[in-house]
Amino acid sequence: PSAPLRLCVKKYYNANQMKTLLIATNQSDRFMDRMVVRPVPIGLAYIAAAVDETRHEMRVLDLMFSEDAPADVEAAVRDFAPDVVGLSMRNLDNQSYFNLKWNLPGVREIADRVRTAAPAARIVCGGPAFSILPAECLRYVGADLGIAGDAAEAFATLIERMDAGADFADVPGVVYRDADGETVVTEGEFAPAFHNAPRLDLLDMRRYDGSGFGVGVVTKLAQAYYPTVDGGFDGDDWRVRDPSEVIAEIADLNARYGITKIFFIDSGFNVPLEPAKTLCRAVIESGVKIRWSGYVRAGGVADDELAALMKQSGCSLALIAESGKREGLRERLDGIESLGALFKRADLPFALNVGFGEPGETEESVDLKLGLLDRVEPAFAAMRLGTRILPRTPAALAAMREGMIKSESELLEPIFYIEPATRDWLPDRLRTEAARCPRWNLS
Repeated sequence: PSAPLRLCVKKYYNANQMKTLLIATNQSDRFMDRMVVRPVPIGLAYIAAAVDETRHEMRVLDLMFSEDAPADVEAAVRDFAPDVVGLSMRNLDNQSYFNLKWNLPGVREIADRVRTAAPAARIVCGGPAFSILPAECLRYVGADLGIAGDAAEAFATLIERMDAGADFADVPGVVYRDADGETVVTEGEFAPAFHNAPRLDLLDMRRYDGSGFGVGVVTKLAQAYYPTVDGGFDGDDWRVRDPSEVIAEIADLNARYGITKIFFIDSGFNVPLEPAKTLCRAVIESGVKIRWSGYVRAGGVADDELAALMKQSGCSLALIAESGKREGLRERLDGIESLGALFKRADLPFALNVGFGEPGETEESVDLKLGLLDRVEPAFAAMRLGTRILPRTPAALAAMREGMIKSESELLEPIFYIEPATRDWLPDRLRTEAARCPRWNLS
């Protein structure tokens, strides 16, 4: 492997084992094509924590800092000769209309290198990107198996079944090919209870320090990866992590690696409200000194007490995202403006992510969104042109109606929806608006 790359190894000697290599495939390290943001592969760290290392020899390969990922993968596989190779897939693409990058061809090349170096090894895919279109991802990458949804306990169960030569078709979320060659996605998934702390010791954490918004720490998870027409982030299915565990992880990051810049991984920090306040109070009472940022939901519950607690606990930037609800445009914009005003009263910097060209967009609605950006004066704003179409979303329904796609299976490759009435003039309008304000970034 190239010199800067670190291959973490944990060895046990057990005759009955599945030699397991876990690979974090993500190499996307930019936010809005400007800011260097290198997200820690926290999902892979949780998977590593679930593997029984007294039974299975395990290695972890993180490709974020690799200079030649395919070569590094092939070298690691030849050296280790794994029985199972897990490929963690973070994003399908960078969702940037103006500077698009599709990630899956790179993952497929990695899978090909694994096949070359260890033809008998079973390749298992997982991660947020895989879980969006699991059957399609499995076929495209050429993997043997996959896990849709939360994968830690499922992966650990899967390798135990494989080790025993037992059937694994009933493992929740497992994706496989049946006897007829059809791809099957098993219903259900394991709900993580955060039994095991993520194995951050298997990652080169010091290289992640100071990158972008900070080192990721999970505070809670939702069932959904993104809002769809039949669900979203506003249900009652949040899985909230115990604040004491969050504090312990932060303290460990500080003690081991000197890391104090944290990004709270949370689809909506302020939803529900009380757990958010409880975590802020826990951080304050613990005495840990951090600078943190995280996503907050416009349209969700928030008040001045929460903003003050966020500020006091060390929040240095709140990233405002739109609500998962199906409200109208003016209601959405009012929610963003109200949340921005709340943070201004707390002297808490915030950023906005505003989409343009969504179904039903008009010149009037574009003017309303640009007017909002002028009024609220965020620390910075991401102006997204077009909607990267994802399955089971309003944009997907519109694309089907208009004949842009025949099947949602086509969405494995990035396709953007831009309201037909705006396609001729909106890109130039946004370029002009972004040019007049350095804090507005076009994506």
